[in-house]
Amino acid sequence: MGMATISTLDGLARVVGLTAPAGHDRDLTIRQRDIDDPLVLDSLTAGRLALHRVNVAGAITIRSCVIEELVVDHCAADALLVSNSRIGRLIVRNTPRHTEVDVSESTLEALDVHSCGPTRFEGVRVSDSVQIAAVRGPVQLKRLRAATLALRSQATVGRQRRPRVSLESVNVTEIIALDDLWLESLTLDEVDVSALVLRRVRVDSPFRGTGVRCRDGLRINGMVVSGEASALLDSEIRGAVVVRGLRHVVAVPVQRRVPVAGGVPPATGTAELVFRSSTISSLSASADDVSPVVVELADTAVRALAVPTGPARFRLAGTSSVQEVDLGDVVFRTDEQVTSFMDRVFTRVSPGALEAVRSTLTRRRRMAEGDQLYYFTRQREAAERPLFQRLAGRGFLGGILGWGVRARNPARTLGGSVLSTGLLLHLSGAARGADGAGLFDLVELGKALVLACALWLNVGVGAPSELKTHAWTALAVGCAGGGLLFTTLTVGIVIRKLVR
Repeated sequence: MGMATISTLDGLARVVGLTAPAGHDRDLTIRQRDIDDPLVLDSLTAGRLALHRVNVAGAITIRSCVIEELVVDHCAADALLVSNSRIGRLIVRNTPRHTEVDVSESTLEALDVHSCGPTRFEGVRVSDSVQIAAVRGPVQLKRLRAATLALRSQATVGRQRRPRVSLESVNVTEIIALDDLWLESLTLDEVDVSALVLRRVRVDSPFRGTGVRCRDGLRINGMVVSGEASALLDSEIRGAVVVRGLRHVVAVPVQRRVPVAGGVPPATGTAELVFRSSTISSLSASADDVSPVVVELADTAVRALAVPTGPARFRLAGTSSVQEVDLGDVVFRTDEQVTSFMDRVFTRVSPGALEAVRSTLTRRRRMAEGDQLYYFTRQREAAERPLFQRLAGRGFLGGILGWGVRARNPARTLGGSVLSTGLLLHLSGAARGADGAGLFDLVELGKALVLACALWLNVGVGAPSELKTHAWTALAVGCAGGGLLFTTLTVGIVIRKLVR
């Protein structure tokens, strides 16, 4: 018998040697049958159609059919092809490794695939759930719409290659969960979902995601990645991003090589995850001592950043910005406190990281600590400049003027200048008068200090007779100018602190 198109349950029953369903019965179950030709069902209408242990010499093709429930269990065929059909519940279980499961341009209520080979869904609308378990071959989902999507576990592959999983233009209203998988590659392209969960997923090649949009969040738990950094590009995560237990492949015990006698054990690798050109609502990361974790933010905007736990750190690159950093009970009174906190959160103390913390302090009205962090930031920036600019920045603008935020720096400079000037006037004899009072006369020393204060605070005084007119003028102008600068700056900083 050559290949024929079957459009009724009666015709299907005759092909497999069964009695046709009686009356208006729309259900048919076929068990342990061998069909020597490809099986093609076209425009067939049925209630429940079940194929158990049916061997087909060719492909099983189902097109333009309306079936309330279709079960394909332990069936051997070249492929299972479903297209342009309306099926209530589709269940495919335990097909041979070489049998491809292909569903395209169809509408279903639920889709359940278990222990099958290559699986491909394209242009499929599922009103409820899509479940793929015991994966034994590549999985490609394209233009899929569903309420939930779950890929869980996989069969032992032996010498076979690890499966590849690809999701492209997938829209899921609730959750996508990938759990307990060991994959060759994982690719997400234009995926729109409420929540994305990657739990105990191991990927032999870098994980890539482009255009991923999560309305409620992204959770990565116990994922194992390869040496090259995995990345999410041009994505938007409106909820929380939680990275927990991310591990480098060399940190997984079964992957470690046994060192030779006298050899050095392999070093612990750092697992890296990159968010590039993305938007994230909140981000937190944690790691154990086995494998450090680095989450890089490249040209990415983050609204809230939590302090990582364990050897997990964040790296800011490009034009990345962080609106708020969770500071906890940390205070920033000294440079050591600033450095300690930054080392706990970031891989290095960068201008972007410092600005993120400073803006958080400003938003929380912790102005004094914000000024301290601003001073620390400008001092670090000046330290990275050429020698002359470094001396001018760290020495004059920072050490003397305090970058306009630390009142004690100009006040300290003014006080030191007054004392130095008074001492010099006293030692030179300019303030001791014509009677030649002793060098250790405290009264004369006090007069010299008063004269120095008058000079620096721009108070008009007469010139001592011992000083020439031009010398006294130069001294008075220099001291008055410096005093005016230091006094104005100190008073301005204090008023600014009081007003805030």
